[in-house]
Amino acid sequence: MNQTKIFMGFAVVSVFLILGLMTAVNDQRQSIHMNSEKTRLSALFGDSFIPGAWAAGEVTDNTIFVSGSATASASPDKVTVHFAVETQDDSAVKSQQDNAYKTAAVRSALTGIGISADDIETTGYTLSQVKDYDYQTRKYTYNGFKTVHSMKVELSDTGRAGEVIDAVVSAGVNNINSVTFGLSEAKMEELRLKALKEAAETTRKKADSIAEGLGISVNRVMSASEGYSYSPAVNTYRGMDMVAESAGSPAPTEITPGDVSVTATVSAVFEIA
Repeated sequence: MNQTKIFMGFAVVSVFLILGLMTAVNDQRQSIHMNSEKTRLSALFGDSFIPGAWAAGEVTDNTIFVSGSATASASPDKVTVHFAVETQDDSAVKSQQDNAYKTAAVRSALTGIGISADDIETTGYTLSQVKDYDYQTRKYTYNGFKTVHSMKVELSDTGRAGEVIDAVVSAGVNNINSVTFGLSEAKMEELRLKALKEAAETTRKKADSIAEGLGISVNRVMSASEGYSYSPAVNTYRGMDMVAESAGSPAPTEITPGDVSVTATVSAVFEIA
């Protein structure tokens, strides 16, 4: 009789242990599912997109996720010309001195056409030994030293890009790297806000259209996030070959910029009923 009671006691304890273990496993699965769902939404919309109410359980399944985008464009109000003076000689000192002489001439040419010294900036300077690899002998051959002084000119008058190129090439520049047309911070912020407003309106219209098609209604916005992209227009040249062609031509260089665009995206979680 005592053995039967002991056996029944062990059985009851075992049942409780099994039930507790099943509950713990189920809680863990739910936790993993919720974390997985949060990770999925974070990947889609960004970490800031998931509302804090999610963790508190206030966000229900009665929601839809909608995003919209819009683009605002304008003529650039800033231009940056990137160029370099390259000199090479058997002597490192001679290469450096030749470069300094030509660079001074370039600066003088720029100030001579009314470019402020504050708008002329050095972006890089290198002095290195020139070496070429011979694949037959598997050895390097050394061909003197090269000095490269990289510079840029940034202007608010985008129509002067060609004038700047002609001036620096005539003064000794032998590498035009790029001409970049962009927006000032004030103009970019203006376009960004305009694009964000239009993107938000598009997002709301899409939510209303979805709800109408499903026969439901949109109650309120649970959360929203925004993002935008801006890529300045860049004209890249072919280095010294193209400069040589420009230098030999009597006609002035003409650079025509296109519009610059800012694209904004608004993503939102809407409560539906």
